[in-house]
Amino acid sequence: MSHESIPIDEHVRLIQLQPEQADRLFELTDQNREYLGQFLPWPPYVKSVDDSKKHIEETIQKRIEDSSYTYGIEVDGVIAGDVSIRNLNEAEKTPEIGYWMAPDYAGKGLMTKAVQGLTAYGLDSLGLEKIIIRAEPTNIGSNKVAEKAGYIQAGQDVEHDKTLNVWSISNPA
Repeated sequence: MSHESIPIDEHVRLIQLQPEQADRLFELTDQNREYLGQFLPWPPYVKSVDDSKKHIEETIQKRIEDSSYTYGIEVDGVIAGDVSIRNLNEAEKTPEIGYWMAPDYAGKGLMTKAVQGLTAYGLDSLGLEKIIIRAEPTNIGSNKVAEKAGYIQAGQDVEHDKTLNVWSISNPA
């Protein structure tokens, strides 16, 4: 399987975003800045299409380095969010999945499917032993996604003075 795209179902697939898709990524960020900013640190730093393009170019470089894989979540041909698996070649860190989706697409099970697909890819294709998801306790949606995707709450962690729930899944092999 190519690292470029992961089919999820007839409506959802994960794709490596390309620089020419920066307009759509910026539009999603800009239209949902307040919503995304509740739990994510980066929206204030995305001020232009060029910032989104730079982000996409960085994800392509990290993919080449095998340090992380970031995918656009495509729903019926439209980019609706982003999901990534990172810390792939950092011995002191556990591979971690992070995600966000525009509110218009939230609450429909789409993110759970995307996370399940990327988790399966990480465990099966990449041979990872364990993957974690970290989410603020007040981020009900992200915690539900982790639980519905088959992760077990393994405890809590503190980062930048924020308490985070830590969800974990292990390779049964």
